Amino acid sequence: MATYALEILCTNFKEAHFYLVGSEASIAPFTHYPNVTALQDTSKRSKFRILNLYKLAKKIPTCKLGITFQNNFLSALFLTFNGAKFRIGFSKELRSFLLHLHPKKPKNTHEAMCFALLATQTLQHFKNQTEIITIPKKLYLKPKPINITLPNAFLDSKIAGINAGAAFGAAKRWREDYFAKCIEYLLQRNYNILLFGVENENPINASILAHLPQHLQHSNSLLNLSGKTTIPSLIAYFSHLDFLLTNDSGPMHIAAALGIPTLALFGPTNAKETAPFNAPKARIISLETLGEKLPCMPCMQRTCPLPKDSKDYHKCMCALTPNLVIKAIQSLIS
Repeated sequence: MATYALEILCTNFKEAHFYLVGSEASIAPFTHYPNVTALQDTSKRSKFRILNLYKLAKKIPTCKLGITFQNNFLSALFLTFNGAKFRIGFSKELRSFLLHLHPKKPKNTHEAMCFALLATQTLQHFKNQTEIITIPKKLYLKPKPINITLPNAFLDSKIAGINAGAAFGAAKRWREDYFAKCIEYLLQRNYNILLFGVENENPINASILAHLPQHLQHSNSLLNLSGKTTIPSLIAYFSHLDFLLTNDSGPMHIAAALGIPTLALFGPTNAKETAPFNAPKARIISLETLGEKLPCMPCMQRTCPLPKDSKDYHKCMCALTPNLVIKAIQSLIS
């Protein structure tokens, strides 16, 4: 979701070199950019995280500008370690004294626009208003060319993607048996199916396949790519999709950037902040969009805080039944 803000900066600072620091997944889409050096932050795995961050910051030449899109204290400390001449980030976790500009983060505002706010306020500091170049509001993705091979059965056919994982936590995930019902429907509509997921989500896709009727579990129209893709190859596979069914997740935003017709399943998270950004071919479905919003929505929790034996446990996703979702799929793909 930071790609809109990054594109604003790249467009207005054409001669600059950018150092992007983050997790392996967050920097992967940018490693092939000509004016970018991508550095993976592995400090979470270190016994001495602050020392690890200090050493990483010192690998980067002192920057004229340092922006943190994260909201934690350590990201601002990292910019301070680098000695960045102008540091900007939201006023979170009592870190404002480390930053030269620290606006308050807007509430109920899409994350892409929050990140863009940091970029535009940076431009206002460095440039005259008349010099600032504006760009369309969307997610920007410049895929690295990757060769992938699809089975012969998938050639010259409609392909639907299923992304049943969500890194944030189990609360964002729709039920595996519900996904299976939608796959049955899509197979009946002559779609071939690609199942996506990182390696630790293998059990999720295995469960989905186990919920399918026996005669479909080993269908040539199904290809399970769980744990078999990198970010660049995931983007390459996504470029072949005619439709994606997904939880609120990183792959959902990749689909938005690529303009893929997408149905996104929402429950515990705030759609105002994380829905597909300015994606005309994407739709979200939730109890709220169906006029049945629960009092606890959105709870923003990783797991449902209600007791597992209560009738309302994970109701925000469980009450979003396959029949409701299939109707939305019918509307989107027809």
